[in-house]
Amino acid sequence: MPDFAMPSDDDVARERASIEDDAREAADRERMRAEDGRGRPTPPAAEPAADEPATRVGGPARPRGILALARNPVAAFVAGGVLVAAAFAIAPAIDRQVEAGSRAELDRVVAEYVDAVRIGDFATATRLVPIDEAYADAAVLDAAAPSTPAGIACDEPDVGDARATVSCEIEVQGIGSSAPPIRMQVVRDGSWRIETGLAVASPLFVQLARVDAIGGVDVPDDLDAADDPLWLYPGSYELDLTPASRLESSPSQLGVIGEGFLWLGGLQPSSDLRGELTAAAVDYVAACGETAAEGCPEVTPLAPGEVFEVVESSATTYQFGLELVLAVTVRRAGGAPDRWPIDVAASYDEDLQSFEVVPRLSGS
Repeated sequence: MPDFAMPSDDDVARERASIEDDAREAADRERMRAEDGRGRPTPPAAEPAADEPATRVGGPARPRGILALARNPVAAFVAGGVLVAAAFAIAPAIDRQVEAGSRAELDRVVAEYVDAVRIGDFATATRLVPIDEAYADAAVLDAAAPSTPAGIACDEPDVGDARATVSCEIEVQGIGSSAPPIRMQVVRDGSWRIETGLAVASPLFVQLARVDAIGGVDVPDDLDAADDPLWLYPGSYELDLTPASRLESSPSQLGVIGEGFLWLGGLQPSSDLRGELTAAAVDYVAACGETAAEGCPEVTPLAPGEVFEVVESSATTYQFGLELVLAVTVRRAGGAPDRWPIDVAASYDEDLQSFEVVPRLSGS
C-alpha cells in the first residue's frame, strides 16, 4: 500500500496559490479576448510537445495531465488506491476470460495430466479425469507403483469446436511401444477437461495362478482376473502370484502399454511334477505299442531288452486355458531311430489345486 501522510500547512498554501494562479490565468484569457478588435475569441494556446515543459500565463511552469494529481496528496492516495484495487479485482477476471477454453488452457490441462502420469503421481492423474463405473477399482489404479515408468510422447492436439484429440505414444523399456498410440479425448464446456485419459483397461490373462498384488497393491478379492477389466496406467508392474498346485512361478511382470496388458513371466512344473509328466509320456508310447488305440502314433512293440526313453533337451512348457502342457519327445533307446512327440497336459480344475494328466500325440 502507498505511504501516506496528511498534507502540511505549506502544502495547503501551495495548493491555494496554485488555485489563485489558475484564476488569474482564466482572467487574462478573458481580457485578451475582449481586446481582440475583430471580436473573435483568441485561439487556444498550442499544447506543448511531450518532451517540453508546459508554460502558463502569469505563473511558473507546471506539468499537465495526471501528473498534476500529485499536487494534492490526499487525492493522489485515493485515486491510486482505487486503481490498485481495480487492478487486483479485474486482472483475474480478464485472465479467466482469456484462458477459459483457450488453446493455452488446453495445452496446460494436457501437460498437467501427462506429467502426473509420467512421474507416477497417479492420484493426481485420476483426480483430473472424471471417475465412473469403469474405475470401480481406482484404489489399484491410483496406488500401484510401476517398477519401470512409461515414456510418453504426445502430438499436438487436434482441436475441433468442443473436442480435442491428443495422440500419445507409450513406450516401456523392455516391453516396447504401443501401436497404435493411445488417444486422449479432451472436451470443452466453458473450459477444457480430460474425458478419456491414458489409463488402460484389460483382464489380467494370468492363467494357472492367482494374482495377489500388482505393484505392491493388493488386488480386490472379488475381481475375476480372467474376465473383469482392471485399470492401470502405462508402465511395468511387479506381480505377486500364487501359482496352481505343484507349479512354480518365475519373477513376473505386467506390461501396460496401449493394446492391453502383457504378462511377462511364466510357470514351470516343479521337479516332481515334471517327472510325473515325462513318465506319463513314456507309458503312453509303450501302451500304443501294445494296443493301437485311437489317436495313438504308430509304434512297433518293444523287442526283448529294448526300452523307451525321453529326449530331455526337447522338453518345453507352455500354457493355455487351465492346462499346463509339457512337450516331450520319446524314442526307442538303442534301436531304430523312431521318435514320437508327445504332449502331456496337467489339466487343472477351477480351484487350481487338483488336475488330471492327459498325454496325447503332439498336434492331435
